[in-house]
Order: sequence, then structure tokens, then C-alpha cells
Amino acid sequence: MALPTVSIFGTISKIELKYTQAGKAICSYQIECSEKNQKNEWENLYLKGASLEKQAEFINQYFKDGDVCIATGKLVTKNYTKQDGSKVYEVQLKFPQIQFAPKSKNAQEDQGAPQPKQPKPQAQNNYQSNDIPEFDIDESEIPF
Repeated sequence: MALPTVSIFGTISKIELKYTQAGKAICSYQIECSEKNQKNEWENLYLKGASLEKQAEFINQYFKDGDVCIATGKLVTKNYTKQDGSKVYEVQLKFPQIQFAPKSKNAQEDQGAPQPKQPKPQAQNNYQSNDIPEFDIDESEIPF
């Protein structure tokens, strides 16, 4: 039976890049997914993940704590026992792919970032949308 593949939309944090003795990059991180429940209280899910080599270096270089991302991978549950004897269950992403999440239209307004300058509208054409201007082109100039 195959592991379930999931796509998670959340914020990435605790990004840490390390190298093995063989020189291979390993980047570990945590992804937090939050939503409000019926009582208007936040419910959080924390997923740990690790990426290797080029993906690891990409994450370390282009993401910072708090960035919104989309993570796709296999969902697994790991468990272990702490020294005090308590059992811990941890949800992890196996073989994750991390990518940038699209920014909302109002994201810059929400963060107080300066708005990009809007391009000036260009002069409108004098012909209707169903009118196609004619071009004088020699058929020998067409490459196909």
C-alpha cells in the first residue's frame, strides 16, 4: 500500500542547512498549517520535513522563517519514546517538494509594503476588437 500524497499550504520555519561528511546538503524545516475552528480558536498542525541536495540548498537560499509555501510529499507518522518515558508521535513529510505559494492580491497591503507602480494605460486602438489590421507581408518572408 502506498503512502498518501498530500499538498500542504502553510508557513515554513526552523530552516536549518547541514552537510553530511560526503558533502551532501540536508535542509530540515517545519511547516505550520493553521485554521480557526467553530469556536474561533486557532488550531495548528506542525509538520517536520527534510530535503536533500539541490532542493535543500534552494530552500535555504530562498526561504526565510514565516514565508508561505506549498509543500507536497508523502505523509508519515514517526513515534519515539523520550527519556522521561513519554511517547511522542510526529507527523512528517517524506520526499517533500517545497515551492513558493502565490501571493494574494492584498498581500502587499497587509504587510505595509510599498505598492508597485502601475503601468500607464496606453492609447487605445482606433479599430474594433473584431477588426483585424492588415499587414503587407511577402509570403517568402514567412519561415514556415
